[in-house]
Amino acid sequence: MRKQLGPASSTKSPALLQLKFLEIFKHQFTRKGKYIKPQHVKQGLTMENGPCLLCNKESELQLSHIIPSFVFRWLRESAGNGHLRMGTQPNLRAQDGLKRYWLCSSCEGIFSQSERYFANHIFYPYLKNSSSRFNYDSWLIHFCTSISWRVLCFFLTEGHVASYPSAAIEQMKKAEIIWREHLLGERLHPGPHQQHLLPMDQVASVQGKIAPNINRYLMRAIDIDLCHSHQSIFTYAKLGRFIILGFISESTPNRWRDTKVNAKNGTIEPKSYTLPAAFGDYINHKAQRISILLGEISEKQKRKIDASFRKNIDNYIGSDAHKAMVADIELFGETALK
Repeated sequence: MRKQLGPASSTKSPALLQLKFLEIFKHQFTRKGKYIKPQHVKQGLTMENGPCLLCNKESELQLSHIIPSFVFRWLRESAGNGHLRMGTQPNLRAQDGLKRYWLCSSCEGIFSQSERYFANHIFYPYLKNSSSRFNYDSWLIHFCTSISWRVLCFFLTEGHVASYPSAAIEQMKKAEIIWREHLLGERLHPGPHQQHLLPMDQVASVQGKIAPNINRYLMRAIDIDLCHSHQSIFTYAKLGRFIILGFISESTPNRWRDTKVNAKNGTIEPKSYTLPAAFGDYINHKAQRISILLGEISEKQKRKIDASFRKNIDNYIGSDAHKAMVADIELFGETALK
């Protein structure tokens, strides 16, 4: 299922921001939405016991992924050479994504269940045939909320919102509490803090000045962000071909059509999604940013990448990474290789 990308308000599009790799927690939530300074979280410290960030019970904390591990496993296995490089540290190979000692084993298990459903019933089947119709029930709202909650907690606990207006931070706190209550089974749905899901695929044509790596970004990028404007605040998570948005505050939700995840059941199928025009610009800008960051790879690492590519050329040809590259070359010619 191919699409056209350009300066319009109706499109199927994602957004991108580089992952951040800070290691020191600034603060975390108590169950009443207030902050405490955790004593058990320090840079380089092996975790033992502490309050679970979700249920607040004293437990042996598990090393939890912000973005589920199956997404990084897919990205690595479909790359053709088995290696990953993060936008913030392009000169280093990576094997996994962001992880934090946040959850007890029980809450980790709660997340794992909806992750398996999403992986087995939507994520992998969609990769095989994006034109199919995919049914879901209440596990999808739980999965999406768990992703949005983790992204929000990442930005809140690591001090990334210090420059935000106090009113915006209060809205984030309220959303965190409601999302947490839903995840713990205390709410049937997240109420006004909706979850939205956007399936992505190859772009067949473009209008305007579009980043020459747009297909590689749309089809394969993994990213998180906390977006804030005068009209809205939302978490953003990109899991390969899927974007999950968690609304913290949205003054005009009707700007987003056919993207909302229903609390009980629904379908994901080929359709036209209506989004704010600025969201498409944001996506394009972030794709451009990733291209710039990867362009900063050192000559030494470029030689290593070239050697690995030549060694694994048979694995690369026909891989998902190769398909995304070919899609960009078809659109932009040699410009896609720069």
